Amino acid sequence: MGKIRKTYDVKFKKKAVDLYLKEGMGYKTVAKELGIDHSMVRRWVKYYEQEGIQSLEGKQRQMDQAKEDRELVQKILKPRLLIIQN
Repeated sequence: MGKIRKTYDVKFKKKAVDLYLKEGMGYKTVAKELGIDHSMVRRWVKYYEQEGIQSLEGKQRQMDQAKEDRELVQKILKPRLLIIQN
């Protein structure tokens, strides 16, 4: 059987990030206190520093945003393509 992956909500991830960035705790210390692997803390901090709180929302939210972006592009481009074709 495959492993069951545990998911964490944004609030939990933000707490880990804050412990590292604001409290000055190390990755391993934060991880130990929260009962998670230190590589997760490192990843969340990296994402947070690059893209802010949205990066902690998870893959589903990112996929939803990408879909919304594609739909918006199609909505904008479709009328222009019709004009070009005529």
